[in-house]
Amino acid sequence: MRTPLSALVTVVVVGSITLPSLAQDDPHSETRSGRTMKPVITGRQYAVTSMKHQAAEAAVRILEKGGNAFDAAVAGQAVLALVDPANNGYGSDAVVLVYDAAARKVWSVNAEGPAPRLATIEWYQQHNGGKLPDSDGLLSATVPGVVDAWYTMLDRWGTMSFNQVLQPALEILDQGLVLSPGLARSMGSNKLKKYPSSVNLYMPGGKAPEAGSVFRNADAARMLRKLIDAEKAAGPDRRAGLRAARDRFYKGDIARSMAEFSEKNGGLFRYDDFAS
Repeated sequence: MRTPLSALVTVVVVGSITLPSLAQDDPHSETRSGRTMKPVITGRQYAVTSMKHQAAEAAVRILEKGGNAFDAAVAGQAVLALVDPANNGYGSDAVVLVYDAAARKVWSVNAEGPAPRLATIEWYQQHNGGKLPDSDGLLSATVPGVVDAWYTMLDRWGTMSFNQVLQPALEILDQGLVLSPGLARSMGSNKLKKYPSSVNLYMPGGKAPEAGSVFRNADAARMLRKLIDAEKAAGPDRRAGLRAARDRFYKGDIARSMAEFSEKNGGLFRYDDFAS
């Protein structure tokens, strides 16, 4: 049982950070069969790649503001959760492969959350026809791990705060996202109609959004700002602030809201699943 995997924003930093890698039309770039239409990307300080250009741009912004690769990766993934929510999300899990050049070590961050404690073989035998769930519903979900992955990366290898790295995502949330045809279609899917709260958010008035319209996710903005508020309330110590933000998600009001939603909608999550 798992949630959609949070796709990685890959960031590589070489030397000091001054200029971004820029796409260039190289007249000498050719393939065996002739010229290619794909521009060559070159750079000397860093490179960023992602599934969506908005996420790559967010990571570049953080690098230009003095952040390191880990700060940039978190910023990019926070944006990716907004512009590619079908494959990413603040409620998803994450697996991260990290190379620390200074230490010459490779680290694996496994933020794939466990199933809720009530999700036992016996429960599914009695309540789900003896089958393990494989749908998109609450019964096939796991405890969200991506926020803990952000915390781990920022606390262990990063240099910035949640307030700093979440700014690109908050700008998109405040200004609104222009929906592509594919994203507009996914927001109007029958899968989201299972839950009234999802209908209210993605289909206000019961009508699916249209391609080219501007979408604002007020719920996501409120959640990210709660993390930042907890961080600021913890005082000037960066690491203490990171921990406070992380704990508000897993042990505070955010966790209680997730647990309440789960119980009301037939899910097996309870507060202790998040707090532990």
